[in-house]
Amino acid sequence: MSTPSRSALAEAASDAVTTPASATVLKPLEVVGFWSAVALPFLYLPLVVAGPTSPAEQTALAGLVVAHVVALLVGRRHRTDD
Repeated sequence: MSTPSRSALAEAASDAVTTPASATVLKPLEVVGFWSAVALPFLYLPLVVAGPTSPAEQTALAGLVVAHVVALLVGRRHRTDD
């Protein structure tokens, strides 16, 4: 079993210290955006298949598509390996 070198420990510590607060705040938003982008098509796909017949359904479909685009933009940088 080997121990990490001193430089590896120093590098890890400096990374933890230099992580900006904005990255800490934005990470949960990226996660929510990513998973929302995954889930939203399951909500609006039935409306697309059935075809929106009323103005309320058309508005709901447009709102869900816009929410999906926003979720894609917010969650595009999410990585699970971080």
